[in-house]
Amino acid sequence: MAHIFTATNAKGGCGKTTVVLNLAVCFARAGYRTLAIDLDQQGNLSAGLGIDLNQLNCTAHRLLINEAPEIRRYFLEIRPNLKLLPNTIDIEADDLLEAKKVNREVLLRRQLKPILPDFHVVLIDTPPAIRAATANALVVADTVIIPTDSSSFALLGMNQLLKTIAAISETHNPALKILVLTTMFNNRQNLDKIIRQQVEEFFGPSLVLESIIHRYVGVAEATAMRKGVVESSAMSPATFDFMKLFNELKREMINEQKREGAVESIHR
Repeated sequence: MAHIFTATNAKGGCGKTTVVLNLAVCFARAGYRTLAIDLDQQGNLSAGLGIDLNQLNCTAHRLLINEAPEIRRYFLEIRPNLKLLPNTIDIEADDLLEAKKVNREVLLRRQLKPILPDFHVVLIDTPPAIRAATANALVVADTVIIPTDSSSFALLGMNQLLKTIAAISETHNPALKILVLTTMFNNRQNLDKIIRQQVEEFFGPSLVLESIIHRYVGVAEATAMRKGVVESSAMSPATFDFMKLFNELKREMINEQKREGAVESIHR
């Protein structure tokens, strides 16, 4: 069964989409059957993976509002072992999803349930706001990754996000785990080190990933070329950062599988 990682932060500009894009490429290149889901109505993940947003009709938001019976026909195979549920700018679809009143936060869970055995890992990008799409992504997640950039506003709105996560955990997903990722970090800046310390104090060091994504020009350059930095430069420092993060999350998946196996053996 696939392990689902949801990346979310109500604050924009924290590198969330870049993290999802590069992790998806890392998992796929390592042989994991990977599904990337773009739930951001701006479609940045889809564009970053080389999709022409103007040619999209079958999108994530359309899937959710139409409650289509066959999710697989919405997938695009964009790399070996990597499929994408894309999105694009569609104000009507976004408004219709927000307007849904009954069980709108479980629409994605219903769609994913039959196809999860097809994948090893699912990575979900969410909008930079707490919207219906964000709730759907949290309901299905095994692990939520909160990217926090190294700015003085890093913790802005974090209390509201954590309240949303807590509410989702209480009503739909009690096993949801939180991990925090430091992004856009500059070792030469004292402020960045102070922000990292504040984040560890806010969440507790056990929830903050050891991996750090540093600020590199090469990351933006790779995104402009519609690929992950791990694809464009195997020896770059940015690739090292994302490979370290990939390996840390891979260990998280393995440990979770062991815990689930232990629980199942107890209840047999």
